[in-house]
This record gives sequence, structure tokens and C-alpha cells, in this order.
Amino acid sequence: MKISVAVLISVSCLCQLSFAQESRTNIVLVMVDDMGWSNIGCYGGMIETPNLDRLAANGVRFNQFYNGARCCPTRATLMTGLHPHQVGLGHMTLPMGKAANSTPENPRSDYRLKTEDRSHIPSGYQGWLDAAIPTLPEMLKAAGYGTYMTGKWHLGCEKSETWPLQRGFDRFYGHLAGTSDFFRPANLYRGNDPITATGERYYITDAISDEAIGFLEEHDEQQDELPFFLYLSYNAPHFPVQCMPEDYQKYRGRFKDGWDVLRQRRLEKQIAMGLVPTNTKLAPRPDNVPAWGTLTPEKQDEMDAIMATYAGMIDRVDQNIGKLLQHLEATDETENTLIYFLSDNGGEAESGPFGQFEFKNLGQYGKGGFKYGKGWATLSNTPFREYKHFAHQGGVQTPLIVHWPRGITPGLNNTIVEHPGFLPDIVETCLDVAKASRPPTTRSDGLSLAGLLKGKQAEVRHAPLCIEHEGNRIARDGTWKLVSFFNKPWELYDLDNDRSEVTNLVASHPEIVDRLSSEYRRWANRVGVIPWKTAKTYSVYRSNQQKKK
Repeated sequence: MKISVAVLISVSCLCQLSFAQESRTNIVLVMVDDMGWSNIGCYGGMIETPNLDRLAANGVRFNQFYNGARCCPTRATLMTGLHPHQVGLGHMTLPMGKAANSTPENPRSDYRLKTEDRSHIPSGYQGWLDAAIPTLPEMLKAAGYGTYMTGKWHLGCEKSETWPLQRGFDRFYGHLAGTSDFFRPANLYRGNDPITATGERYYITDAISDEAIGFLEEHDEQQDELPFFLYLSYNAPHFPVQCMPEDYQKYRGRFKDGWDVLRQRRLEKQIAMGLVPTNTKLAPRPDNVPAWGTLTPEKQDEMDAIMATYAGMIDRVDQNIGKLLQHLEATDETENTLIYFLSDNGGEAESGPFGQFEFKNLGQYGKGGFKYGKGWATLSNTPFREYKHFAHQGGVQTPLIVHWPRGITPGLNNTIVEHPGFLPDIVETCLDVAKASRPPTTRSDGLSLAGLLKGKQAEVRHAPLCIEHEGNRIARDGTWKLVSFFNKPWELYDLDNDRSEVTNLVASHPEIVDRLSSEYRRWANRVGVIPWKTAKTYSVYRSNQQKKK
């Protein structure tokens, strides 16, 4: 049974009169892109994030919360509460490239694949968000919410029925594709209309923040009696690595001690903050990342420069979150607004150890680098193993800040929540807080965190927490985490005693391996995971290569 957007909106219209009489919770969902676990101040990082630190000090931080290991699978779950394979994004969205009519003044992108190119693909890997699956904004709209989004969509471009306005948002400003130039973005849209960025100092992080505040001001003017849902989806610090010149200058020189020394300092700070157990060790530096001390002074200076660029991108996000907080304070909405902040996956290490950039372009408006490299990604993910794409902690563990003055028990402020959770829990918490419900035709594996935030006992998860991306997979149950790379044997870790996944216990606990691997197989069959050996033939990248041939 399909639940159409029109039906949901009709229900919304009937409900708004009664809902308007209640003081109901606003929801702001802030997500950054490709930011490692340890970059921001309140998670032990060196980047100055006073606004995020303030949210953490007056809210809670989760230290065992999982994302989906990659950009659009995470977004697919965050917008539905279901696993990405259940909604058409078991891998990625259709790829895009520069359009024939693209110019530096008017950048445009085109689709390398069309829907018909994927007609033979199983629905779980089709490459766009299934239009029949109800989204979080649709369900909140049906409960009487105003719904707004700015930033990166990345849930389907080629089919307009997959765009934000058709999936439950009242207003949208941002880019549909998975990445964007920060100064002259392609695929920039206002609503359903393509637009071109304008202004001498345009920077997309600033623009999507200002647009978000504008949407909330419009909401206050037109329907202030209703609650709002804002999805603020930053592209930063996803590649290309580009920041404003003043932010670059602020961080220039701060990283010259290098990734080896800074990782150790960062872990010590995390232990002191209570973010990781006192027995936590650094995961070994990867073999293809050289010791910092072996680099020449010139190379160290270049590497400091690219990390200063990356840091400036995150600093700019924090500056803009400060502007949003000022708006909420000015409109007396802070107390009754539930704010989440998280990252869609761990730091990316898709290039070599030194990244991809030209030193001369860093720190200049309109320019920058492409990627910051595996060396700095290893620092970003301190103290964990691996990176974006993978199911080890560095790929799937996200910082999660939750701020909700009216809903969080005051005694919990500035505390660390040890409870393991994952993205469907956020969706179910939003629905719980909003007094909204999902259609009976869909079932989420998520649990509401609302009780936990009020100081109650966490709901019991009766099955392991499972994630899969490109054959990398986990089954997490209590302290035990079963994890593997694609086409590699299972590994087993006791995360209470080995948060960095250093000591593999698979040989000493075969009964736990058998139990969790069986649970994983049941989950994978239920949600539509196809073994990656087969599913990689459905990969949007593989399909694109075949089309070129």
C-alpha cells in the first residue's frame, strides 16, 4: 500500500487546528559531511567550535552512535528511519558530471546515467529514494509541522519526484548532487528551480545557513502557531576542500606538530573528557601513512596548509550554527527546540596519504584543494581504525550532540551517553517527540531516545544493530561488535575494553561469532542486502563504466 504525499498533506490540514493549540517541540537536524569523530572541540579536537561546545555543555554527547558509513546511505536512513537497502539506496545515487553547457559563471551538471539505465537493477540498489516510502518530513507534515531544508540532498537527482519539495519539504535551497564547489556550486536549486549562485563572496556554507534562517523567519510570520522541522545539511567539510581566506589564516601553522603527536594529544584529551574508556589505545597508523618526522619541512608546511583549509571549513559551520542559535534565542524558541548535530560518516581517506591539492591555491577565495589525505583523516578519526566506506569505528562512529532544554533532564547536561544507537533512533525520536506516526506499512528498527534524554532507562534493543555498505558490515550487540571488510573473515571486538578495535577476539569466542553472524544474516535477508560480490555489479560506478564502454 502506497501512502502518497497528497494524502499526508490532507491529513496535515485536518490536524493543524488541534495541533496549533499545543506548545509542541520544534526539531532542528544539523548534519555535516565527511567529518571525523574527533575534529570539534567537545569531542577532543583542535578546531574552535564554541557554538557546538555550548550545545554539548547544555545537552548531551553520545559516544557510541553509528551512521551509515557513506553520504547517501546515511541520508536515506535519516530521512526514512529505514535501512538504505529498504528504500533504494543500498549503494549510491546516480552519478553526475559536468554538463556540456556548463561555464565557470554558470556551472551545471548532467546525469551520466538515466533511470532506464538501471531498469534491470533490484529495487534496493536502484540509486534513488523510493517514492513510495514515507519520509520524515512527510510524516511530520502530517502531524502539523512546517518543514524546511537547506543544503545537500543526495537522495536522487534524475527523477524530480525524488526531490525535496516532492518528498515533504515546504521550502528547499541547496544542491541535489553529492558534492558541490563551495564558491560556485552546480545543481543549486531553490525549490524545484535551478539557480546560479551570485555575490562577490558567496560561500555555500553561509548561503544555506542564511536561507535556513530566512525560512524560519517566514514560518514565524505565516504560521508561528505551528512547530517547525529544519533539516540543515551542510556539505562541509566534504571535498573539494575549500574555505574562506580568513578562516584559512586563522588555522595556518596550528598543525605543524603533525598527525603522530596530535593523535596522541587528542586521545589523552578524549580520555580526560570521558569520551572513551581510560584503557583506550590509538589504532596503529596505517602502513602507507609515513611518520610525520620523516617528512621534509616543505612537505610538513604544505600538509599544515591543507589541514588548515579543512579546519576552516568546520569553523565556518560552527560560526553559522551560532547565527541559527541567535535566531532561536531572539524568537524565544531555544527552550522548546530539539537540536541534533552529527556527521554522515567518518573522515574520508579516498586519496593517498598526502591528499590532492596544489599548494599555491590554498587560502585563496574561489580556490582550494580537492582532498586532504589519509594522514589527516587518521587524525580526524582519532583513536579509531579505518575511514568513510568502512564499518570499523572510524567509518561509522559519529559525534552526536543533542540539545533540548525543555526535554533533557537538567542533571544530564554536559554528560556523555554511553548507550549505543544508530540513525533510525533519531527518526523514531523525532516522531515520538512530534506526536507523529509512520504508516503501518513500514516498520523501523529504531528506538526513541526521548525517554533516555529524560533520565529514564533506555529502551531495550532486542536484536543487534546492523549496518552494511559495499560489503563492509557490522553486528553490534552490547559490548560486542562483529565486523568485517568485504570478502574478509569476521573480526570480533569487546568495545568496552577495546574501543579502537586493536585486539581481534574471534578465535576465543566462537559462540558469540556464530550468534552474531546468524543474526546479521537474518537482518541482511530481511532488509534486502545482496552480497557485495553480486551487488557491486549494480554499483552506479560500474554501470557508468559499462555505459561508457
